[in-house]
Amino acid sequence: MLVALAFGVSLSNLAIGGKHVRAIHQQQRAYMDSPLENSEHFTTSEIMPVHDMIDDVYDGELITKILKGDKPFPKRNSHQRLKYRPGSLQLSQAEALRYCFVNTTHYQGHIDADRKQSLVSISDHYKIIYRNVPKSSSSSSRHAMQDFLEGQDERLKHDSIKEKVHNKGYNMVSFVREPLSRFFSSYDEAFFRAGPWMGYGPIVRDKPRMKKQYFDNKYKWKKYPYLFEGIDTIAAYRELYCPKEVLATGQFLDCNDIPSIDDGNLAHRFEQFVRDYTGLDPFDVHLNLQISSLVFQTGEPFPITTLYNATEAEKGWQEIASANGVTIPDGEMTHGRKITRRFNLDKVLDTTKRKVCRILALDYCCLNIELPPVCRESKDGKEDDAVYCAMEKRNDETMEFSLEPLVIQTWSDP
Repeated sequence: MLVALAFGVSLSNLAIGGKHVRAIHQQQRAYMDSPLENSEHFTTSEIMPVHDMIDDVYDGELITKILKGDKPFPKRNSHQRLKYRPGSLQLSQAEALRYCFVNTTHYQGHIDADRKQSLVSISDHYKIIYRNVPKSSSSSSRHAMQDFLEGQDERLKHDSIKEKVHNKGYNMVSFVREPLSRFFSSYDEAFFRAGPWMGYGPIVRDKPRMKKQYFDNKYKWKKYPYLFEGIDTIAAYRELYCPKEVLATGQFLDCNDIPSIDDGNLAHRFEQFVRDYTGLDPFDVHLNLQISSLVFQTGEPFPITTLYNATEAEKGWQEIASANGVTIPDGEMTHGRKITRRFNLDKVLDTTKRKVCRILALDYCCLNIELPPVCRESKDGKEDDAVYCAMEKRNDETMEFSLEPLVIQTWSDP
């Protein structure tokens, strides 16, 4: 059995004033007096641990017990939703994914509603199906599947995927990444792919398909005219992040291996983009949520066996290979493109980073990933600056493709 690599689970110590504590105790008493789904009752500390909640933020351990059926869902809850912090569930990421509800209407910009098949790498010999998530160790993973595990890229019908996993003993695996860090890398990639140099110039001189793709999608970033203002060529772009002495050598790929010299010009463009970006209309596939690669077009989660941490991809693939009697030597997982960030992240404001976390809330909740420190709480204590998750009963009319009677999603969508 494959073993999941989980991200850390956060535990926050919160100081609460006496007046607020009394209000919480009143809520606890009212909650204890309300009917439950069965005769079992929570202890007061299990319902609303004072040191772990503010404004009805529930402890992740309790939410986990309710999800697993070890504790009943409260029969009377004002909104039939329980709020909790991302990364606090006592579940693996693959287990959390199974409870995920994705509103495919709201997130239609991320999910292709017409997709009847999904591209995977499949090894029939070792009964492994790998599902790619862009910017999450995808290059290294393809190398591992093709060169060590006899994998081949194939578009599988969704019923076929479920049949292989549920009835034929296949393991379906994928790799995911801390969402905020991934977004920075994804933006860098998307910015490069959307630049005017992809419509003309040396990069696309012998790449007609890439050039066509640029013009077919150019309309998508028209709403962000400042992105490429004053940057008409790849040479002008490189001058903003690559030292002159490196450019003088003509070895432009070396620019990807050294820290950026961005003085804030590129970082400012990034901040403007985040300010205007709703999170619902990505102009490049790399900006799609990770969850969009892990669900069918209906929003139903893939039958993922194990989700691994992309930052430890070599370790993950060595575990997968070892479980199948295959050895991947140390140092073999070098096919990923490790490119230094072109915009200067030190110039990006914390408020911008927190907005990105709100945009990525579905990834944090459905993958049970702990928020980075900058996003864990607002500097000014405003509720609308925080990211929370929700656990609620499945609505059979609007959540028909959810797998479980209880689902998890964002407390508030972007």
